[in-house]
Amino acid sequence: MRSNASKTDMKNSDREKLTDAIQKKIGYSFRNKDLLTEALTHSSYANESGSSSHNERIEYLGDAVLELTVSDLLYNKYKDLDEGQLTRIRSQIVCEKKLYEWALAVGLRDAIRLGKSLIKKGPTSAIAADAAESLFGAVFLDGGYNAALALAKAYLDFHGDELSPDRQDSKTMLQETLQAMGMGVPYYRTVERTGPDHSLRFKVEVTIGDDLLAEAWGNTIKEAEFEAAGTALEKIGK
Repeated sequence: MRSNASKTDMKNSDREKLTDAIQKKIGYSFRNKDLLTEALTHSSYANESGSSSHNERIEYLGDAVLELTVSDLLYNKYKDLDEGQLTRIRSQIVCEKKLYEWALAVGLRDAIRLGKSLIKKGPTSAIAADAAESLFGAVFLDGGYNAALALAKAYLDFHGDELSPDRQDSKTMLQETLQAMGMGVPYYRTVERTGPDHSLRFKVEVTIGDDLLAEAWGNTIKEAEFEAAGTALEKIGK
């Protein structure tokens, strides 16, 4: 019995070290640690442990908080840009790929609690990105809008070199590349959707004629289209 208890204590101790490190990296210390735990708990873990507490609801909130705070910061930073340019920058930075990169950088990925069926493979990029959005929801609930705004600023600073109103999006680049090659215009089609209503994920394929160029998942159809276009460009480059 003592041996099992020691193992449990060690696991709890390791998790506490991980969450402490996350708070230091994001520059925010939670008053209510349960919110951070909830943000880092995948539904598979909750289902297996018989708990109702996981991060799907707080991710729903965090998604809105992230978009609002990033929009606020971009609006005030780029005063001469129009709506389309601001939207282009935001779409470059608020997407699964960028959330996943940030989740890795601040240590979120390693701290996510998963069910036994997922532990061996570890969190997917989508699960880690969802946890990142959940963290924004947790910070908002714990510290209010200004705390979430400070976190969004840190998030933008992390991706700072990639922010550009003149940078072409992957869909535009793919279309121009294919037309330059005399291959015509790419076509995007949503082929699958999964997940609960508040957290749907979409699979999109991009084709040219009858040929499949690439396919990708995203939290929105638009995001999935950009991801598919990016993957297609990589294949064409190779």
